[in-house]
Amino acid sequence: AGYVAGGGHLWPSGLDLDASGDDSDSLEDDVFQDAIGLEDPMDDDDDDEDTGLSLREVVAGFLNINHIHVNSGTFQEDTREIRHLLPYVDMVCAPKVSSTQKKRYLEELSYALRPQELQPQAREMFVRQALARGVVGEAVRLIENASSAVAAAATNFLGDFAFNSDMGSREVLKVFDRIADRFQHLFSSSSDRVTLMISEDWLLQAAILLCVNIAATCPAGHMKLVRLVQPVCLKILQSPQVGDKLRGNTILLLANLSMTVLSELRELQVADALLRLVSDHSISDQGKSVAESVIIFLHGEAKCRQVDLLMGRDVVGQYCIPIMAHTLKSTEFRGMFPHLLYSAKLFQVLSRCRVYAEELLRDGRAMPLLLRAVNPRAPPPRVETDYEGRRLVLEALWSFARFRLWPAEEDADSQKFIEKGLPLVMEDRHVGIRSAAVGIYAQLHWVRVLEMLAVGKRLEAEGFLPPGFWRHRIASQLFPFLT
Repeated sequence: AGYVAGGGHLWPSGLDLDASGDDSDSLEDDVFQDAIGLEDPMDDDDDDEDTGLSLREVVAGFLNINHIHVNSGTFQEDTREIRHLLPYVDMVCAPKVSSTQKKRYLEELSYALRPQELQPQAREMFVRQALARGVVGEAVRLIENASSAVAAAATNFLGDFAFNSDMGSREVLKVFDRIADRFQHLFSSSSDRVTLMISEDWLLQAAILLCVNIAATCPAGHMKLVRLVQPVCLKILQSPQVGDKLRGNTILLLANLSMTVLSELRELQVADALLRLVSDHSISDQGKSVAESVIIFLHGEAKCRQVDLLMGRDVVGQYCIPIMAHTLKSTEFRGMFPHLLYSAKLFQVLSRCRVYAEELLRDGRAMPLLLRAVNPRAPPPRVETDYEGRRLVLEALWSFARFRLWPAEEDADSQKFIEKGLPLVMEDRHVGIRSAAVGIYAQLHWVRVLEMLAVGKRLEAEGFLPPGFWRHRIASQLFPFLT
C-alpha cells in the first residue's frame, strides 16, 4: 500500500491529489485525476496515417459490438453499471479505428473510472472484462508508437485503470518495461530534448501518475520503477521549469519507492536533491509535497547529515507534528490528505535514533497525537493500511520506552494509556498491533520477562524441556519479539 496520486491524498493503495486543484464534495471526488491533454495542440499533428472509420461505421460498431464476445464468455458477469463502458474498450482495441479516435475513447474511459462514477466491485468487474479484451496491450502499443498526445491519453488511462486495483496494477506492471522505454528514451537523447519534454509536462504528468498508482498498489514492482528515478525523477526535481503539480507527484512516487528500495534511492542521492528543494524558498509547500518524509524514510534511523539539516529547520514542529495532526483530523496538508501509515512512519523511523527521539518528545504536541492515534476506543480505521499505521505508532512508543524517554511520571495521559488502553490494544485483532503492544508491555515490565526466561532456562537445564524450547515455543507466543 502506498501513496496514490489522482486526487490529493497520501493513500496506501491508497496517497492522492486533486490535480485540478478544485474543491470536491467528498474524499472520493478528490482521488480522481482529470485526463491530461484533452485539448491537446498535437491533435492535428497525429503521427498515425490511417483515416479511421467513418461516423456511420463507428455507430454500427457500437450497435454490433456485443455479438463479438458472445462465444468468448467475457460477458457472463456484465452488469448494468459497466455494460455501457465495454463498447468503448472494444473501439480502443479495434484495428481500424484511428489513434485520434482511440484517444477520445480512452479519455471517456478515464473519466468513467473515477471513484464517484464506478463503485469498487463494478470497477474490478470492468478491469476483468477490459483485460479479456486486450486493452492493456493496445494502450501500451499506443504509448510506444503514437504521438505524444495519444501516448498521454493512453498513459492516463492505464493510471486510472491501475488505481486501487491489484489486478489492474499487476497487468500494467507486466508491460511496464515497454512503457518505461518510451519515457526513458525521451530523456536520454539530448539536453535540449529534456528541456522540451519538461515544458510539455502534461505528458510527464501522465507518466508520473501512472508510476505513482502502480507503486502504491504493487510494492513488488518497485525495482522496475527505480530505473526511471535517475533519468526522469531527478531531472524533474532539478528543473526550474517544472510546476508544483508535476514536482509534487514525482515526490509522491519517491515516497512510495522509499518504503521498499531504500538502498537504491540512497545510491542515487535522492535525499540530497530533495534537501535542495526543501531549502528553496521560491517553491511552495505544495510543490515540496512530502519531500521531508522521503528524506527521513531514507536516512532517519541513525544520526546523519541530511536529517540534522532538517532538524535545524525545525522539521518536527513545522512538518512532523502538522502532518500527523492533519492525518488524525482527515484534513488537507500541502494539497493532499495524508494517511496514517506514512505519517506514523515518520515517528517510527526517527524514534529509532535516541537523538531524534528526544527531538520528537521535546515538542509537547507529539505524545498526545501519538496516544490519540492508538486510542483503542477510537472509531474504526478509514482504510486497511491505518492498522499498519497504528502498529508503527506503537513501535515508536516502544522505542521511546527502550530509551527510557517515556512514560514520564507527570504525564497523566500516558499513565492512563498504559493502565487502561494498553491491555485493550494487546487484544487487538491485528497481529502487528498486538505484537507491538506486547513489546511496550515487555519493555515496561522487563523484570517479569527476565524472570520468565530464567524459569525456562532452569527447566531446560534440569532436562524437563529440550534446549531452546521454552524461549522459542512458549515465551515467543507471549512476546513475539523473542523469536
